[in-house]
Amino acid sequence: MRRSFVSSSRSVVFSTQRQAPAVPVLLASLGVFGLSALGCSTEAESNPKQAAPALSPDAEGTPRAEILPHWDALIARSDVAPAVRWSQHGTPMSLFGTLSAPNAVVSSHDAWSFLADLAPLLQLDRLSDLEEIARVTSPLGTHITFLQRYEGIPVYGAQIKVHFNRAGRIVALNNTSVPHLGLDTQPRISAKRALELAVAASPAPLDGEDAPAAPELVVYADAGASALAYRVVVPTGGPTLQFFVNAQTGAVIGAPSDLNQYVDGTGQVFKDNAVVATQNNNLVDSNDSASAVPSSAYSTVTLQGLVGNNLLDGQFASGSASKSRAAGTNNNFIFLRDTKAFSETMGYFHIDFAQRYIQSLGFTNVNNRQQVFSIDRTTQDNSFYSPSTKKITYGTGGVDDAEDGEVVIHEYGHSVQDNQVPGFGSTEEGGAMGEGFGDYLAGTVNSSLTGDFQLTCIAEWDATSYAAGVPHCLRRLDSTKHYPENKDGEVHDDGEMWSASLFQIRTALGAARADKLIIQAHFLLSSSANFSDGSNALVTAAQNLGYTSTEVNTVRTILKNRGFTVTA
Repeated sequence: MRRSFVSSSRSVVFSTQRQAPAVPVLLASLGVFGLSALGCSTEAESNPKQAAPALSPDAEGTPRAEILPHWDALIARSDVAPAVRWSQHGTPMSLFGTLSAPNAVVSSHDAWSFLADLAPLLQLDRLSDLEEIARVTSPLGTHITFLQRYEGIPVYGAQIKVHFNRAGRIVALNNTSVPHLGLDTQPRISAKRALELAVAASPAPLDGEDAPAAPELVVYADAGASALAYRVVVPTGGPTLQFFVNAQTGAVIGAPSDLNQYVDGTGQVFKDNAVVATQNNNLVDSNDSASAVPSSAYSTVTLQGLVGNNLLDGQFASGSASKSRAAGTNNNFIFLRDTKAFSETMGYFHIDFAQRYIQSLGFTNVNNRQQVFSIDRTTQDNSFYSPSTKKITYGTGGVDDAEDGEVVIHEYGHSVQDNQVPGFGSTEEGGAMGEGFGDYLAGTVNSSLTGDFQLTCIAEWDATSYAAGVPHCLRRLDSTKHYPENKDGEVHDDGEMWSASLFQIRTALGAARADKLIIQAHFLLSSSANFSDGSNALVTAAQNLGYTSTEVNTVRTILKNRGFTVTA
């Protein structure tokens, strides 16, 4: 099977709407599941407990009077009073302690039942407003996250997380849900008008290269009365700003927040890919089986630039186009390869790493933006970058494409070139240079992570499902193809001539020096560039970057020996 990655000029529409699952009617009275299942006496006086703890110094509120009986009931049924922090709504914002009996098998129903028990304490009017959006396992146990909706509209920032330990006992709860919502859900202004109002309120002009996304209708309940609002994200020449515009009145609610206030998280990934990480060419996919890859393949890495929402959204990458999002805990994303969340973590880490590598070469304006991608929008054994939407789609056929860091960065290479030269690759030879650069970028960036094991073999993990021979390679960086006699008009085939030339330059100049030269040369090209233009751009860039005459002549000689016309 011939495997290829393509950049596509077609507009790709990504739907992010989720349907809330049908929710069974659950009893909302204490004692159905967790609280009476602790094995403790229901008579508080027959089993003395510690007194309810005083509010901690960092508490944000005090308990509502109407929930105090339910809080007392929880205290009475626990061996030790749970640690609590109260929200501004007067409901528990966090609970830590022994909150349920152990369970042999943890299920979503267990979490639903627990929340039904706690409904009076949490002031949940309708459990049907909760949508399960993530189920994550960690060394501690299982973590299930619910999103709060109101009449189908997401309540911004409102989630409940239920945490089970390995014995199936609930040991913690996080709650940012909003009690007793009641508001008109019919907007009186359009999303287009909300965008106009947010842009007008922005203290900085729009970023000319990154258009705002469509506003999202949400329930805004940050402080005071809840309101139906549009969440509008405005990229500017400086920070990316978030506005909330009242959908009834058009008023901008509160001050805009700077989404560029980033945090670090932790992720589990393959550095490069599973084959390179283990140096084992005998690995096979086995239908996404976790046991098909040894634990030695995984590395724990720092995920830089996260916005801190426990999703893989950050300064330079976002998996937000995926249908099923990875949900972290305290911005930790530790998954195995049998989950889609692992692929999204791989995509985030490698795209972010590639951008930071490019910046380390001295470029602060090469695709310096948030690259949106999806890891589960197509079941084809293929991936592509769309110049019209600026998004990357990674396929799940064979080895999931986002599991291979070289596939991830190959597609990012198309985005880099499109950012430097909008519409790059409109000719066949330009398209071939795009494919060759994508392969080269994948190899050189990942080598800075893992070293030079099979450096010239591209995507050897992904290729296990379709490429013969060992190692399995999608394509190689050491092709002997010569121009023009080996040109066949297929961009991936002809791209090997270009990637091999770039790799020879890398061997001669060193990785960082060659990579800086190659990325700089793109600024000298047009969207209709051919091999001759690309070659002359490389020589011109070398001359003007101050490279020595020996280095310039070396670059020229490599390109001429490949058969390209070089007159610079």
